[in-house]
Amino acid sequence: LKKKGFNYMDSPGYDPVSVTGQVASGSNVICFTTGRGSCFGFKPSPSIKIATNTNMFNKLEEDMDINAGTIMDGESDIAEIGEKIFHRIISTASGKLTKSEINGYGDDEFNPWVIGATM
Repeated sequence: LKKKGFNYMDSPGYDPVSVTGQVASGSNVICFTTGRGSCFGFKPSPSIKIATNTNMFNKLEEDMDINAGTIMDGESDIAEIGEKIFHRIISTASGKLTKSEINGYGDDEFNPWVIGATM
């Protein structure tokens, strides 16, 4: 990375490979969106799980930190959820545990990008 501050990384879609690259690049907190309910954690860096739909959030509330599905439900807007995510990043960086940390997820998620087919 050549600049300090916010950087965007284009990476593979496979959760462990994507986050391994982000953490290797210096990420201190992961904001991880899921619409299918991936119960992901990554021990070197706290993972804030953001549910993209309320139905999945309600089924997996013990694994999700934020419900962004309320935007599509018409209960909140993008700015409100953005502010909620921002405050959650600050509280996580200040020591508040994420759901993945509370549940002990992330011991086996380190996975560098393999070039070629993965079976």
